[in-house]
Amino acid sequence: MSNRFKFRIYSFLEKSFYYFSIGDGETGYPQGIAGGVSEPQQYTGLNDKNGKEVYEGDIIRGMFDFGPAGFKEEILPVNWHNKKGYQWEYWELTTIEVIGNVFKHKELLNY
Repeated sequence: MSNRFKFRIYSFLEKSFYYFSIGDGETGYPQGIAGGVSEPQQYTGLNDKNGKEVYEGDIIRGMFDFGPAGFKEEILPVNWHNKKGYQWEYWELTTIEVIGNVFKHKELLNY
């Protein structure tokens, strides 16, 4: 059984992501990246409706369940702490689409 965890970090200087895995004896944290980098963002284990992996820090759009009020389209960032972020049990998972990330597309968030 695999105990690998997938992550990414964002290079502010290069304005791009570096992807790596940790586990099963692997310590794939990238070395020698010039400039500042973000905190690691973990892969959620889910893919969006287009097959794209969903990571912490992604901005997703999809149908969110407001209970008796029904479903409504929402755009929210993915984060582990659910502070204005996701709670998967309230999303119609087949509608989720990654439309950006918090580093390159902050304008998608209205707060």
